[in-house]
This record gives sequence, structure tokens and C-alpha cells, in this order.
Amino acid sequence: MCRHRVFCPGIAPPGVGNRVTPKRFCRLTRPLAASLLTMMILAASVLASGHVLAADSAITGLRIGGVEIDGQRALRVVVETDRPVPAKLTLLADPYRFVVDIPNADWRVADVPKSGNLGAAPATAYRYGRLDAQTGRVVIEMAAPAAPVRRFALPAGDGRGHRLVFDLADKGQTAFQVAAKTLAREGLRGYGDTASPASQQAGTPQTGQPATADSKVSSASPAPPPSRKKWTVFIDAGHGGKDPGAIGKSKTQEKHITLAAATELARQLKATGVINPVLSRSDDRYLKLRQRINLARRQQADIFISLHADAAPSSKARGISVFTLSDTASDKEAEMLARNENRADLIGGPDLAVEDPEAADELLRMFQRESMNQSTYLASTILRHIRDMPGGDKRGHRFAGFAVLKAPDMPSVLVEMGFITNRQDEANLKTAEYRTKLTERLSRAIVAYLVEYGPQE
Repeated sequence: MCRHRVFCPGIAPPGVGNRVTPKRFCRLTRPLAASLLTMMILAASVLASGHVLAADSAITGLRIGGVEIDGQRALRVVVETDRPVPAKLTLLADPYRFVVDIPNADWRVADVPKSGNLGAAPATAYRYGRLDAQTGRVVIEMAAPAAPVRRFALPAGDGRGHRLVFDLADKGQTAFQVAAKTLAREGLRGYGDTASPASQQAGTPQTGQPATADSKVSSASPAPPPSRKKWTVFIDAGHGGKDPGAIGKSKTQEKHITLAAATELARQLKATGVINPVLSRSDDRYLKLRQRINLARRQQADIFISLHADAAPSSKARGISVFTLSDTASDKEAEMLARNENRADLIGGPDLAVEDPEAADELLRMFQRESMNQSTYLASTILRHIRDMPGGDKRGHRFAGFAVLKAPDMPSVLVEMGFITNRQDEANLKTAEYRTKLTERLSRAIVAYLVEYGPQE
């Protein structure tokens, strides 16, 4: 048994514990025993020659510290190696763990043991071991569901080796789940191509001191992982303030319809006892699209639902549509609606938030694709629940580049509750009775989706 291996829970190879004891060995038949001895002698000979389990690379440093990302404290993990290496990332729960697998990497961190405690929240401990004969594994245990929001590589220099840098932030259980599913599909890769000029300025934590790999737990014990009591649903009432939205035939303003519907939906979701609803606005105020996304992410929302009642060139256009994000619109009308909605930001100045700036990062683009898949399930669930409404689900699930749906780590849908340029839809949307009936269906659909696809704790 190689004395350099560390068999820790979660990283031990299969079969550990089924060792052949001397007594059991003696019971083996003589031919089998001789065969085993021959194999062991051959294996020892090959090991001595350096052709099996020989490390192609070495982990020469591990630093854990804090960094600030958009005003939020995040965890920075720096894995230093003696040469550029590919790596595979994994997120695991129960307990929360961030795992970095590197092919044929030995632990050569001077004067630092292969496992120890950490005091850089939410990290609580680290360990090194081997996933299998070809893979070195570093595991960071965490007290919260922190997931990578940035990753990049830094070249060797200033007395340091090549560095893989990972920044992890706690954006909630759903964000962790989205990231875990995405990373599970990703294989080994190098990270040299993900470094940006801004990233290269960040070789060490920007705030606080990096904790060495063998630092002890601080005097204040880390809080245990939060247990989910309720799901958080972020309800965005479209438009508001100086942005009235669409104007109906009888001069109805979209911003008033969306606020009334959002308030009613929040009331119904709260009444379920399993959901904490959060409104983007509870009064007539203006919010940029990026602000709405950031508010939802700060609340660690499990889903994002934006309510609208838009306009169409034809007064005959009516009915309910459910939109999810796509680079390509499903039809010309969807493209027009998204273009009009995205222009709402121009009212507040030139900063058109057509994209959440964080999602421009390649890593978060991957998470966004997983969120788009989940958004499709949410849209389908909503459509099943509104079939008995006027127009029902005939307009169906549609796609367009709505800026407000571009959060990279939560399922997001935009519901067009109807067209206030259509007299029938406008008349319906103006009545509390109709809005209550519609939001009842939305509430049921949201709960059904979360029960099936939401994080379960």
C-alpha cells in the first residue's frame, strides 16, 4: 500500500477496507498465492522504475482566503502546481465540498500536511488524496453552498508556481445546484484561456489575508449549513416609475397591471407556507433590468418570474405567453417584444443592460445554459396550469433575448399575462377577479415546479 495515499471519506478508491490480512492470505491456495506474490514483485519492480503511479506534476501550494466580488465576500482557492495542468471541478453536498481533480499530481507542499482545518469562511477543512491511481484530488469542505463564480490561471513568476484560481460565492442552494449539474458534465480542462486582465491583477485575495493550507479553525466556529425551510421566489413587476410600459386601448398603463398582479401572486405564494415571495418593487418606482437581476441574486432566489402585459401592432393579438431566454427569438413578435422590453433601460440613461455583466464570464455562461434548461421545465409547468384561462396555452412557450432573464444561476421566466392593446385582454387584466384567477394558476405551477425540480432539504 503506497504510504503517500490518503484514504479520507469521499476520496478513498473503491474497495478500501477489503485488505488481505496475513491470516487470510495463508488460507489462499498455493498456486494463487504464488501468482499473487509474482504480481506484487513485478509491480514493485515497475514502481521502482517510475513507470506506474509516477506523478507528471505536483501540487506545490494551497492557499485559501477571502476576496470581494461586487460587494459580496467570496472564498478564493489557489492551487499552485509546478507546471500548467488541466483540472476537473466538482461540487458535492452533505457536507458541501469543492473538489479539484488534477491528473497524476503528487502533494509536495513543504511542511504542510495532507489534511487540516481552515478558518477562512465558509471553508472549514481541506484534504488531499487520490481519487484513483491516476488522479490527485484536493477537497475543500465548506459550511455553506458556495459555488465558483470565477476561475482563471496565472503563470509562474515572483517565486510562485503556476496557479489555478477559483472564486466561490454563496448565491444560495439553487445556484449551487445549477453549478454542480453543469460541472458534472464538464471534463478535464486547462484554465489558461479564462484569465482576463482584471483577473491577472488578482493573484492574491484583495481583502483580508490568505489562510495557509494548515491554518486552524478560528475561535468562532463556522455556522452549520443553513437548512431550507422555504423556497424563495422573486417576483418582478415589469416597468414602473417613469417607465409606464405599454398603454392600453383605454389608457391602462402596464406598470399598474404588473404591480397589482405581482402583489397578488406574492400573497398567494406566501399563503402556501412553503415559499418566501420577494417583490422587485412594492410601489411605483423605476428599476433598471440589471438591478432586478441583482436584487434576485442577493435574495438567493430559487426562481425568477417577471410579469408583463405588453403591446402588439395588431389589436387582435391576445392570450398568455411564457418566455424563456434564448439568443434566437422563436418568432418575429417575440423578437419585437424583447427589443421593446430591453429598451426600457434607455429611459434611465445610456447603460442598456442587455446582459448581466457577470454572465459575460465563460464559466457563468455555462451555468446560464443549465438555468435555461431549468427555465424550460418551469415554463412547461406554467403552461399546463393555465389551460383553462382565456386563450389558455395556445400561444405556448416562446423564446427571446429578454435582458431581465439573463441571471446565470437561477431559472427565469417572463409571463405575458395578456396584451393590453387587445380590448378583451385589457378588460380582463383590469379586474382583480381575473388577476386572482391567473395568479392562482401561477402559484400552483411554481409550487409544482419547485417540488419536482427545486432544491430539497
